[in-house]
Amino acid sequence: MAIKGMGIDIAEIPRLAKIISRYGDKFTNKIYTATELDFCARAAEARAAIYYAGRWAAKEAFYKALPPPVQPLSSWKSVQVLSDGEGRPYIDICCEKLRFALADIGVSAIHLSISHERTHCVAAVIIE
Repeated sequence: MAIKGMGIDIAEIPRLAKIISRYGDKFTNKIYTATELDFCARAAEARAAIYYAGRWAAKEAFYKALPPPVQPLSSWKSVQVLSDGEGRPYIDICCEKLRFALADIGVSAIHLSISHERTHCVAAVIIE
């Protein structure tokens, strides 16, 4: 398999928590899918900011990894970050147009890694 794109992003957890505190649903509803909002809402308040920041960084990293011709099809809610049965994060493509465009250019896999530290989250995405 050939790598078609790679992206990385870092998010400052307190900064995201402050934005969410200030703008609330107006901000979160613009960025996150209903499934992501439900997941983050079930977490304790301190953990919720970490989950929001990790998902923010993952969405940014995904966009950066997209081949340029496909980037215009991507938006905040065209993808969501979910976890598999063992807690590993993965990118779920919600937008049918984007899913078909990725298939047309031969994308066979999207790899995601998210890491959290006290004040920052980092995410890396590799598209094959």
